[in-house]
Formats: sequence, structure tokens, C-alpha cells
Amino acid sequence: MNDDLAGTSAVLALWNDVTPEVEAEYNAWHANEHVPERLTVPGMLWGRRYRRLGDGATPRYLTIYGMRDAQVLESEAYRVLLSRPTPMSARMRPHLCNVSRWVCELREALGSFASSHLAAWTFDAEDAARLRAAECASRATDLLLAQRSMAAAPLPWLTDGQAHAIEGTWLLAIGMAGEALAASEAARGAMLYGALPVRPALHRP
Repeated sequence: MNDDLAGTSAVLALWNDVTPEVEAEYNAWHANEHVPERLTVPGMLWGRRYRRLGDGATPRYLTIYGMRDAQVLESEAYRVLLSRPTPMSARMRPHLCNVSRWVCELREALGSFASSHLAAWTFDAEDAARLRAAECASRATDLLLAQRSMAAAPLPWLTDGQAHAIEGTWLLAIGMAGEALAASEAARGAMLYGALPVRPALHRP
């Protein structure tokens, strides 16, 4: 594993949409409060935000967190954030829709996930995921291959009407420069995203 992702053995991937009337508020909250707040949890190592490029059937936003291990999501520090949302978090929760949450074990990683663009796929079979990873490896500046845990607990506040099933058990995410992504035949069939800003982690207590 590349040193930039050293210590990361699990990832949390979250896809979502948001109702249009609060989209500007959502992006300010998500970049400046929500993701930095999550990064105060011990063992939550990094977070990246993305927005889908163009039209598509998949949710518009994707957030990926790197974790020391999946048990971080069972920690008291993380549970407190779920059970005691900030006023803005409480306001935003009902506006989130098409939410899909994957808790994954990291199998391969390269880079620091600082690329401007991301191609992401989900697969049912490990062989298919590894084949596509091999096809993309020479063009990628970042690569993440992770296996989903089907036993992971859902978000406690999420209603059935807010959920959206993204199928599969393997996640492959490839970071590239924008020009490389647009020109790459290897990106066929991918969900394509552009990186969004995120404020550094808030002060850890």
C-alpha cells in the first residue's frame, strides 16, 4: 500500500442526492462542517467529496472516508455524532435522498486520492473488479479496491424512502486527471465524478 494511505484498512463510501431547494446549503454544510466533524473521530483518517459529472441514474454525490478499521464506526465517538447531530445536520437529514452506504475492507490502494476526477465502479465478482483495476492501473494516479461488508449496520436515522440500493460487493475507484479520464477507454461504464473541496478536520477534543 502506498504511504499516502498508510494506516487505512477500511473505507466508508456514501452516495446521496439532496433536495434542490437546499443544495447550496448542503454543500456548505457538508464541506465545512459535516466531513470535518467526522474526521475528529479517532481512526477516521481522511475524507474526500465528489460530485457526479453530467447526467446519470446514480446519486449525484459521493463521499469516501478512509478508516483505521471498520470498528471505528462502532466507537463511542462516532455514535455520539449520529445520536447528537448539530443543528445543521438535523436540518439536512430529511433533505438527503437516494442514500447508499457501503462499509468496506480495503484490499488494494495507491496514491493519496488528491486527483481532480474519479471513476468508480461496483462489481458483484472479485475477478471482474480486479480485471478492471488491472486495465486502469497504468493510467491511474489513485486506485482503491475494496470489498463491501454486507453485515454493516444501516444509518439509524435513515428512512426507507431515503434509501437507494447501489448493487454489488466490490468497489473500485480510480483517480485521474480530467483529460486522462475523458480520453480513457478504461473508464467505460464508470460513474464519473469531479472532486469537491473539504475543509480540514475540526479540532479533535
